[in-house]
Amino acid sequence: MPDCKQCNTGFEIVDWDRKLLDQLSITVGDKKYAIPEPTLCPQCRSQRRMIWRAELNLFKRKSDFSGKTILSFYPPEADFKVYGHDEWWTDDWSPVEYGRDFDFSRPFFDQYLDLLKVVPLQALSKQGNENCDYINCASWNKNCYLVAGANHNEDCYYGNFLNSCLSCVDISFISKCELCYECVDSKDCYNLKYAFNCHNCSDSYFLYNCRNCRYCFGSVNLVGKEYVFMNEQLTKEKYEERISKLQLDRRSRVMEAAEFFEKHRLQYPHKYMLGELNENVTGNGINESRNTFECFDVNKLEDCKYCTWFNEAKNSMDIYAWGFPSSECYECMEVGDNSYHVLFSISTYNGDNVLYSYYSMNCRNIFACVSLRNKKYCILNKQYTKEEYEKLVPKIIEYMQKTDEWGEFFPMWVSPLAYNQTVGQDYLPITKEYAEKIGVKWADEPPIQSPAEKFEIPDSILDVDKSICDKILTCEKTGRPYKIIPQEFKFYKENNIPIPVYCPEVRHKNRLARRNPRKLWDRKCGKCGIDIRTSYAPDRPEKVYCEKCYLSEVY
Repeated sequence: MPDCKQCNTGFEIVDWDRKLLDQLSITVGDKKYAIPEPTLCPQCRSQRRMIWRAELNLFKRKSDFSGKTILSFYPPEADFKVYGHDEWWTDDWSPVEYGRDFDFSRPFFDQYLDLLKVVPLQALSKQGNENCDYINCASWNKNCYLVAGANHNEDCYYGNFLNSCLSCVDISFISKCELCYECVDSKDCYNLKYAFNCHNCSDSYFLYNCRNCRYCFGSVNLVGKEYVFMNEQLTKEKYEERISKLQLDRRSRVMEAAEFFEKHRLQYPHKYMLGELNENVTGNGINESRNTFECFDVNKLEDCKYCTWFNEAKNSMDIYAWGFPSSECYECMEVGDNSYHVLFSISTYNGDNVLYSYYSMNCRNIFACVSLRNKKYCILNKQYTKEEYEKLVPKIIEYMQKTDEWGEFFPMWVSPLAYNQTVGQDYLPITKEYAEKIGVKWADEPPIQSPAEKFEIPDSILDVDKSICDKILTCEKTGRPYKIIPQEFKFYKENNIPIPVYCPEVRHKNRLARRNPRKLWDRKCGKCGIDIRTSYAPDRPEKVYCEKCYLSEVY
């Protein structure tokens, strides 16, 4: 068992891993180049990838194309060339103009950083949106604000990983939902508030792991129920009477209900993992997959390992994000759209045999390139013939083998972003001291500039009018200023929801805290005692059951 060269933790490499690495090996011309075994543990490898993805941390900076002020996930202090979204897509510049020869006297990653700093980067990752200036990693949305990992949504505000949703606010990991608020890990729901892991539920509050329910409150593990209050079956009249007394227009009453519901939730069994229709899998949030291990928030995977938020993919390992579909990919951040055999790369769209590249679209057989579109046989953005490419790439790989760079993903110091500006800090947080220890960028928080006079937000939404949109509010947790946008206020007013007293960043972190960590532990089923591998740590208070015991209890 090797030790991770970053955190010194021992980790396991099994024959399954070695077989897949052999399958993913590079063949150039008639020569095969093996991918070496990992030198970092799975968690440190994941951190190394996630520093390349920023979602909701957005900054104003100057465009290096026009000089105009633009919005970007690259901070203004990042010493890289950034173009506005529309500017980047013009034909007024060409990425091959920055092409250069490989220097066999310098380390590869040093050369790559030099290229990365001069080739224009796209300010935001988005396309096909309408009236959605403040979004990132998002496409085909309309009238949305501060959402990321989002596609085909309309009138949604403050959320990540939402798809095909309408009029939802403060949501994470939801799909095909409408009029939902403070919901996490749910799909096909309507008018649902304060809910987690629900499917096809409507007109309800404070639900956990419920299916096909409506008109329910504060309940756990329900299937096909109506008019259930705190897991007690009531008549329609009795249920409506209780709901009418709750005063959920008041923040104080919502907080009381949330605290009481959390205690109530712990009385019921929790399934050891979220997922359905799987065969031979480990992880959490897995659906319709087989032979898939240590994976999280994935769908329709086969023969994959250490993948996160990855969909419709095969024979891949160490991937964060996307798919639809992909195959034979390794150590990538964002790869998809019919990509095949993409290794050690970031943001690859419809790529084939792409290695060590950043933001490539519709490219074939490229090595160490930046911002290429519709190209093939390029190295460090320089165009080669097929014969030249197949002659030079083996020499570069052999050189990287000697420098111990071959088979390693980009070191974190190559990224333009500081670790705490990325999703890495959301899912695998570190301290500033640890960042300095491992040599990764860290962004110090700017000083808090609170309003001179704090505005006291009324407890009830009934006591608030649209003038609140003109106020600068103060987050009760961080002291940071924030505002309520008019569309957001309209949603709260129409749905009888009290104005939040936390800024969007805190609300985002609170939602993520409701999800289990992307990490597995060995423990026993709380009912039958068999061994299970679960994202519930052994010291957590939940009753955790294996699938068989859970199904027998709930169904």
